[in-house]
Amino acid sequence: MKYHILSLDGGGAWALIQVKTLIKLYGAEARGHAVLRHFDLVAANSGGSIVAAALIEDFTLAEILALFTSEPQRRAIFSELPWYAKLNPLGLFLPLPRFSTAQKYQALIAVFKRYGAKPMRDIQILGKNNQPILFVFVSYDYDRDRAKFFRSWPSLAGAITSPYADISLVDAVHASSNAPIQFFDQPAQIAGGQYWDGGLTGYNNPVLAAATEAIAANWKKDQIAILSIGTGSAMLPLLNTRKHNESSLLFKNQQTSSIQNDIKKVAATILADPPDSHTFLAHLLIGGRLPLTIDECPIIDSGLVRLNPLIQANGNSEDGWTLPNGFDEVQFKRLINLDMAVVAQTDIDLIVHFCELWMQDKAHNQAIRSGKDFICEIGFTRFTDAIKKWQSYTLTPLTGQHHEHSRQLF
Repeated sequence: MKYHILSLDGGGAWALIQVKTLIKLYGAEARGHAVLRHFDLVAANSGGSIVAAALIEDFTLAEILALFTSEPQRRAIFSELPWYAKLNPLGLFLPLPRFSTAQKYQALIAVFKRYGAKPMRDIQILGKNNQPILFVFVSYDYDRDRAKFFRSWPSLAGAITSPYADISLVDAVHASSNAPIQFFDQPAQIAGGQYWDGGLTGYNNPVLAAATEAIAANWKKDQIAILSIGTGSAMLPLLNTRKHNESSLLFKNQQTSSIQNDIKKVAATILADPPDSHTFLAHLLIGGRLPLTIDECPIIDSGLVRLNPLIQANGNSEDGWTLPNGFDEVQFKRLINLDMAVVAQTDIDLIVHFCELWMQDKAHNQAIRSGKDFICEIGFTRFTDAIKKWQSYTLTPLTGQHHEHSRQLF
């Protein structure tokens, strides 16, 4: 028996990348339950939790994509605070929240009408092995200062603390998708507790949580296959390695410590390297091995397939770095500077463009582990190779279909 896991990163509206990836696999008109039937466990955080809940709601993939690409639907979830709420002198020195937590909650209730009010334990959707799919959403318990996993089943991994969730699906999604500081204005108030985005726990990429739950369920390591889908990451060489003829745009500046910068850095760590390193740890946990020599790289038979586009220059430190294919300097600079709470349509269009370049192998795919100059040691550097590997695990043919017409859900 083989067990298949779907892991969905956080990343706000960048989660459209996950939906477009699923469309590549199953077609735009595939309904959520038809997609879920390919999996036994689904782990999600933040924007990925919204995608997972929409699959549970049985929307078509085209309708799920519209949650992020349709400006009215997107702005209902990312509802800007009124101008007078932003009149705070601290804004001259510190990042302040942009969006309303309360309005996001109402928007999620409006979207998830069929399953949203159901307790997590009552979500009974049959998966690949004709058993109820296990769902887990990650959040941060603000009062207890620890990770909170909202599960749909009494997990052995959670036997000591809250083995499964008595809260509703929409509450779990709300708690998981509530990024702090410069994003939402207050913690999600759920069942007498307060919660921030699960990225604060280091699980913005929840793949390690998913692998841990699988091992706790006594699934054999060689029977586990994981599809981990990200929402885009930036990976640039440091500026001090730049040659004279190279554009500084392709490099990452050395950071200057200050109160303002450090607070911004703390807020951004939910998307930084610790979540990405969890892919490598999950690879090891399910029995993946290390390359014994550099000639053995990359290892591609991992049991774990990572699909995540990289904002990254082409080249290497010896031959030099150039703009990635399909981008001019203006587009590349804009893409680097976008945060996860993207609301403007022009920025969404840029993310869609980036995603499509990745699917055409013109932008790099994230390795499970990379070495010097980001050279892949485990995993795949091309989207088409990674998705074909997942296809070989599932024997599911790629549809190649892509339709973005959909109905309004609000």
